[in-house]
Amino acid sequence: MGSPYVIILANGLNGLGAIRSAAHAGLKSYTLITKHSDLSTYSRFSERTFVLPASPSLGDIRPILDQLFIDESGPGVLLACSDSSAELLGELKSEGYAKQHLIVPTAETTRILNDKKFECKAMENGEISLPKTYYELTDDAPQSFPLIIKPRTFRDYRILGAKNVILYSEVELDNFRTRFKGYMERFIGQEVIQGNDDNLWVCNVTFNQQKEMSACFVFQRLGTMPSHYGVTSLAISRENKELREECEKIGKALNYCGPAMIEFKRDPVSGRYFYIETNPRLGMCNWFDTRCGINNILACAQVAYGEKVAFGSQRNNLVYWNFFGDLIARLEDRENLLSIFFLYLRLLLRPRVGALFYWKDPIPACKYSWDAIKNISRRAEKKLRRKFS
Repeated sequence: MGSPYVIILANGLNGLGAIRSAAHAGLKSYTLITKHSDLSTYSRFSERTFVLPASPSLGDIRPILDQLFIDESGPGVLLACSDSSAELLGELKSEGYAKQHLIVPTAETTRILNDKKFECKAMENGEISLPKTYYELTDDAPQSFPLIIKPRTFRDYRILGAKNVILYSEVELDNFRTRFKGYMERFIGQEVIQGNDDNLWVCNVTFNQQKEMSACFVFQRLGTMPSHYGVTSLAISRENKELREECEKIGKALNYCGPAMIEFKRDPVSGRYFYIETNPRLGMCNWFDTRCGINNILACAQVAYGEKVAFGSQRNNLVYWNFFGDLIARLEDRENLLSIFFLYLRLLLRPRVGALFYWKDPIPACKYSWDAIKNISRRAEKKLRRKFS
């Protein structure tokens, strides 16, 4: 039997964080990517990187996994960092693949969670509090606006051309129905829970083979990219017992095994937390988890190898900051430049975890920063051209 190791199906910040978290735990890691430009390519911590086709199949990854089993004299732990790779690992589990450890939900559970319609109905059946949800947008009459329209699956993003769309009136809904006639069954609608980004909460968790929660890290969002309806760009680690208990209920409702990212939003009027979604994979901010004392990658490995997982307490009041991502989102949202300046000035006085910069692994941050600077420059140039043309 060889030493413990992990095999990461990497994707952007998720994959980079997982590689760093594995190294932090003393675990060897191998990386599978679908494009050469992925951030994980630039990390010094991956033993070896394998490039897969853009839409890999089981036939593409099985030979790699089989060879790693031989090279390492035993199984490693497979970890998904995207919805598509989570589906792939679910398929591997369903067909009984045994040369690598698969601490992942079943293919059926992943299928439910990767389809918003099935996911929300499963949560309703599990008595989890949801925003008012509309499943038949062709006929349903929303009780209030604004309404957030969500593609049912990640494959449906290309139909909508975005991860979501906000509609503010019945007229806008009618226009949406006309524009996407023939595709309405591929979307659901939900009432928008009012409140700023600091009402958004995320729990990055790991459930063991007995479907018990083995690790949980909780943080409060302070900013997203794009603003209000995107992924985390600014956050702070905070304990929240109520959400821990809610995550345990969700795990039981789904009969869940493996890592997950579970999102909630607090209604600032009632104080109630509403379920937003569960991603059946590692959370994007898993490096933040690790720096705050909860290493979900290590927890997955310990579950896989039958070791005891110490359910530790997290370090609170650390700030997670994706500087360029957060700045671009705030500029696009037309936030006041002076308020952004003073916000960032206050952040410099607090203990922080950089989304990208890590002095032991600096190249990914340099690559991301250079790309962000070029992106900002292109946008500024376009605006100036429009202004003076």
